[in-house]
Amino acid sequence: MGDGGTCCGSAGVYNLVQPQAAAELGERKAAALRATGARLVVSANPGCSLQIAAALAADGGEPVAVAHIAEVLDASFRARPLTTLGVRTDE
Repeated sequence: MGDGGTCCGSAGVYNLVQPQAAAELGERKAAALRATGARLVVSANPGCSLQIAAALAADGGEPVAVAHIAEVLDASFRARPLTTLGVRTDE
């Protein structure tokens, strides 16, 4: 992914103390992710997952699933397709 090393803007409380700068970073990250054509984004950081999901939802593009690596592993262990990520079940 281009610009992969750039922070998503969450960075602990950065998005709370610098909301405008954090939003701009989130938009930049979302644009870089969109450019890949990926339909699933996986992050090991819950804050990044939330920030990226919000930026992707706000940009008006096609829906992109955002998941934590633990969710991907869980889907794998349960032999569920990755398309189920982001879909709530009552288990």
